[in-house]
Amino acid sequence: MKKIILPLLLIVIAVAAKAQSENQDSAWIKDNYTKLEQLIPMRDSIKLFTTVYLPNDKSEKHPILMVRTPYSCAPYGKDFSSRLWGGHWKYYARENYIIVIQDVRGRWMSEGDFVDVRPFNKNK
Repeated sequence: MKKIILPLLLIVIAVAAKAQSENQDSAWIKDNYTKLEQLIPMRDSIKLFTTVYLPNDKSEKHPILMVRTPYSCAPYGKDFSSRLWGGHWKYYARENYIIVIQDVRGRWMSEGDFVDVRPFNKNK
């Protein structure tokens, strides 16, 4: 019985520590970042839905990290995305990166038609 209880206890402690760390990270990001949502026009006038997380610190210039994804930049609205504190994003946030996440053409909140793999067009 003792052989089962000790590993289970260690797992519970590890999960609790991770949850506490994520709560601290989420609070820090919400306190130090502003979320903006925009429809950004492309050359052909199709608008792509874009979420921008801006550091509140305006005393210096900040690098930009941009990701265009077919998997959604949700949550839409005022809520912050948990991806900012759930993985590698929190390290970029701690370095005050401007984080830009954009839905690809034709997916989620973006306009246009979605094409899974666009063929190369050498004539353009």
